[in-house]
Amino acid sequence: MHIPRVYLPNALTLGNLLSGGAALLIISADGPLALAGLCVGLGLLCDLLDGRAARALGVSSPLGAQLDSLADLITFGVVPALALYQWRLREAGLLGLLAVAALLAAAAGRLARFNVEATAAKPIEATPQPARFKGLAVTLPALIALGAVSADLPLPASLVALCALGLAALMISAFPYRSFKDQPVTALLLPIAALCLLGISLTGRVAFGVGLTLAVGGALYALTGPAARLLRLASAHTHRR
Repeated sequence: MHIPRVYLPNALTLGNLLSGGAALLIISADGPLALAGLCVGLGLLCDLLDGRAARALGVSSPLGAQLDSLADLITFGVVPALALYQWRLREAGLLGLLAVAALLAAAAGRLARFNVEATAAKPIEATPQPARFKGLAVTLPALIALGAVSADLPLPASLVALCALGLAALMISAFPYRSFKDQPVTALLLPIAALCLLGISLTGRVAFGVGLTLAVGGALYALTGPAARLLRLASAHTHRR
């Protein structure tokens, strides 16, 4: 039986969506937050593959792009925000609620802005992958948040809320970040897997080692945007003197 090529990318996108849905069920049932993080990891794998599959098969479409953004909003927006609330943010009171609202609004705005800019530049089917993103991609705050949750890092609730607000601000910022959509999936996952294995070997605990690696590594990457802007401003100031 012939299966249309368009089904494969859409199936991967739905895999991302269903992974996020499974994570939501785990969180709502007060299940292990580390398991919810694992579901998000599966969603991330599907998200890395669906766009590449669509471009390789020549079946990219506006419908697929919109479906991908909806799946990303659930898996990398709603799930991390709720996981953080279950883990620490509920202890922060109003500040925790504001942090959750900021994460959700920023993720939605970041995804919508990306779709609008891509559509305005060229039809989606013909749009080459940009070398850089404007604003932190929604997957990074998700990995940072779920890494901290999975490792159960001993952080005060107020600090977690402030970090969440900072990540929300970076998502809707104009800071440039490197786009890795033009890189093979293995080139992205192998270094991450190696660092996670190093974290496990150093800590002796799987969830803690992986979570700590993702949280710290993701946070360092998130800071590269404002750091690069500060360096450019300092360089420009030096040249004007």
